[in-house]
Amino acid sequence: MQKNKIIRAGLLGGRLSRSLSPEVFGVFARQTGTEIRYSLRETEASGLSAVIAGARGEGWSGFNVTFPHKRAVLPMLALTDPAAKAAGAVNAVRFGRAGLEGLNTDARALLQAFEGHGVTVQGKTAVVFGAGGAAGAAGWALGRSRAASVTILARDQEQALALALRLSECFTETRFTTGTFAAPAGLPDIAVNATPLGMYTPEPVPFTPAAGCVCVDFAYTPGGTAFIRAALAAGTGCIDGLELLVAQAALSLKFWTGLPAGDIVKFTREALGLLLERKEP
Repeated sequence: MQKNKIIRAGLLGGRLSRSLSPEVFGVFARQTGTEIRYSLRETEASGLSAVIAGARGEGWSGFNVTFPHKRAVLPMLALTDPAAKAAGAVNAVRFGRAGLEGLNTDARALLQAFEGHGVTVQGKTAVVFGAGGAAGAAGWALGRSRAASVTILARDQEQALALALRLSECFTETRFTTGTFAAPAGLPDIAVNATPLGMYTPEPVPFTPAAGCVCVDFAYTPGGTAFIRAALAAGTGCIDGLELLVAQAALSLKFWTGLPAGDIVKFTREALGLLLERKEP
């Protein structure tokens, strides 16, 4: 990446007041020696197209998308990756020559986290709470890693079934099923919170972590969500939402600018360490 070049980007979504993304990209700017101007743009679904057009006009390289627009952006894309298509959601977009180009960096961040923590997914059972964009990313990462089964536990059963069917078509070795938004019948090997629960309210997902189950939370909050704190207290492995946020941000930066793959790991580790130091309660 060229020094002294200004990278303009931002985050589009609903409730953004607690987003740490500007701070994450601020760390990346210091690491790369590049000025990164990262903005937060809260918008309703009705104004999404206009905000995107405005970002292009301002010279943005691209943008991240968060709740509740990860699925809404997908039909706007000229090009997208297999993970975004299967998950039915995108969270990193760049302005390409042919139009908007999308990538699901959440899915790749989770794959990276599984590898980094030495989590063996192949042949394991998993549950995913939620059926939105993050749930689709989690399901894709689990299927790509050849989990034996993935149960999508959601309030919206129609949405959960549609997601399970899409993922089943992509990963025939993994059995995808659905269930109500409640504690699973048995102890899964992997449990993923792919809902905002724990980020905006203290309410956790309806699952009590226990030893032997790796817990993943896409939500994040200073000191860890209730779900992650319970996982740590139970002595089980866990992957925190802040780690996933930093990893997907680094992948987004690569998508927008061509950041070398080797730098992604380096920047992710350094940025996560700095943020953890600052966010301890």
